[in-house]
Amino acid sequence: MAECIDMPNSKRIAIVAHDNKKEELIDCLKQHRTVLTQHKLFGTGTTGSLVEKELGLPVTKFQSGPLGGDQQIGSMIVSHDIDMLFFLIDPLDAHPHTADVHALLRISNVWNIVSATTTSTIDFILRSSELNEPHRRRVSHLIRPKATAIKNAKKSQMSAPGQHKPNSDAQKAAIKLPHLPSKRKESVLQQTIFKKC
Repeated sequence: MAECIDMPNSKRIAIVAHDNKKEELIDCLKQHRTVLTQHKLFGTGTTGSLVEKELGLPVTKFQSGPLGGDQQIGSMIVSHDIDMLFFLIDPLDAHPHTADVHALLRISNVWNIVSATTTSTIDFILRSSELNEPHRRRVSHLIRPKATAIKNAKKSQMSAPGQHKPNSDAQKAAIKLPHLPSKRKESVLQQTIFKKC
């Protein structure tokens, strides 16, 4: 099942950057200020405020990333309200909301939006002659009901060559499982794990 989503001439661009990447992002975007005036900008917390201040362009701002801003952008991607994601991630620093970062990048891939995680890629996109043209992106969803997947898995298991499958209740009952004691003699915590030398 596939869906085609039309992106308008004026793209809706989400801009996110980790703290150590904000200065690099601003330097990159300043070179493309004229191009960015033709598009709608969105940003998380501090990044959105910084872009608005440094470039003098309006930015729709969300919460900070760790407070749910990444998830707000992800929701807009799913709703077809974001066309591009510029997300400068600091690969040399640990982040408390790594799961949110991964979820946002995953959803941008699922919905096949234009994504950039480096300033080189941002430069390339913003210099593209097709940036101000309408564009149709194809979103492929492989939806397969769980029941069908399980049924097909069972069929493949049953048709495996060289395996004997019990076909009657008597044969199934004849299969013996090992006997396991219902209780341990001692609780696990009381058992000696290390022996003294």
